[in-house]
Amino acid sequence: MEIIGQVQGDNLTELWEWVQSLTLSPNTIRSRYAPNRLVKCFGIASNLQSIAKGRARLYRVEDPGDRIRALGERLLPGWHSLLVCGGDTTIHWHRDHGHFEGMAVMVNLGEALYCERDYDKGELQHTLTDGLVIRINTKLLHKAVPLSTPRYNLTFRHLKPEFVPQVEETMAQLQLPVYSSTH
Repeated sequence: MEIIGQVQGDNLTELWEWVQSLTLSPNTIRSRYAPNRLVKCFGIASNLQSIAKGRARLYRVEDPGDRIRALGERLLPGWHSLLVCGGDTTIHWHRDHGHFEGMAVMVNLGEALYCERDYDKGELQHTLTDGLVIRINTKLLHKAVPLSTPRYNLTFRHLKPEFVPQVEETMAQLQLPVYSSTH
């Protein structure tokens, strides 16, 4: 993990207002590593399913708007995917999905404990403060535990080049099926 900046003052207030204005959903994508988090995807979204089993899909979803797109360009030029998480943002040990390159940039809102397992240094723990901007290696095992409520994070990522041609134009498949209680 590398600290690359801090969002402060009116910019931090505006970012909080933007995130709190979003409708985050528990049903858009589900992760076994973060079963209770609420999410919203921008740019390109992944259904977080298995690439090896052929169930992984990438979809174009809505644009976050000029200000957030520009923030992403400053933090991670050419970003493809923005994942906004809130609610119970506890995420257990994991590596990010194989569609994405290893380096990502995260803006933390609120406070959290961020841990990563570095192959050379062992387990490292970092306290993330409100507005902290970090560069993370998402291919290292990592986890995050909120220390404040509410807590949100915005993670900007690149797709691996070989997956860019696989992006589908609609997000219909991204919605989870609704199961009847009669099954």
